[in-house]
Amino acid sequence: MKNAHGLVWSLIVIALAAVAEGQPAVTSIPAGSLLAPPTGDYLVLSNATGIVRVLDSKGLVLEKNLVYLPRIQLADLSPAELQALLETKMAYASLTSFGAVPGTNVQGAAMERQLQRIWRDGRSLAEKMQTRLEILADLREYNYNLGFLPGSVAVASQYNAQAAAVNDQLKTRGATVVAAAARVESTELNRADGPAGRLAEQQAQENYRELVVRVEKANDQANIANAQAANANKQVTDYQANCVAISTRLAGLGINVPGAPTYYPVPPLTLQTEVDAERKAN
Repeated sequence: MKNAHGLVWSLIVIALAAVAEGQPAVTSIPAGSLLAPPTGDYLVLSNATGIVRVLDSKGLVLEKNLVYLPRIQLADLSPAELQALLETKMAYASLTSFGAVPGTNVQGAAMERQLQRIWRDGRSLAEKMQTRLEILADLREYNYNLGFLPGSVAVASQYNAQAAAVNDQLKTRGATVVAAAARVESTELNRADGPAGRLAEQQAQENYRELVVRVEKANDQANIANAQAANANKQVTDYQANCVAISTRLAGLGINVPGAPTYYPVPPLTLQTEVDAERKAN
């Protein structure tokens, strides 16, 4: 028991000493992690040095003297350079986290296991990192499309209802024009009735012309409403098609997300364990 108390007191003294020297005391490491996360972003490569500003599926971007350097592909880095990159804060965050909100759910836990397996199956560090970045980019794009899908469905439903109402109005006005045209023909046959017949014909023609103008306006309104509905429906179709395409790509890698209703967004993911194991092994 005394030894246990002595160990605890020693840890407290070390932490206090670190704070006194102006250095942050490491009091905890995230659950499942083997190492504390990196704290810096300065990277030295054989042909470039700078601060890591971007790391995604398209490659690495460094900043030097307030200038962004040309993008570097991960495949062009040596194993030692990749290991150094892995020890930067930007790279570590890009490879180990998904979603701003901490925590996970049942689907998230299953997906984390899938991602861990894919990382372990990678033949090189470059392949592991590239595959992880591509998968996370697809997951973000999936959530982006899924986030806009419900709203686009609601908008499309509204535009479809408006278009249906306008088209019904056009049909009704079209029918009145047909009836007015028949009335004109009827009055033309009664011209012989004298002034009364000619007056009836004139009134019928004026009524016909007014109704034609109304139909033309209704037709213009219908064209606008139909175009709006078509655009809204296309947006829904595009979001759904994107989800299908992303789901298909991810399924080829062993990651399962719904490609058709019922959809659910990809939850926050925590992926430090396999990355920390890679850092510790090297």
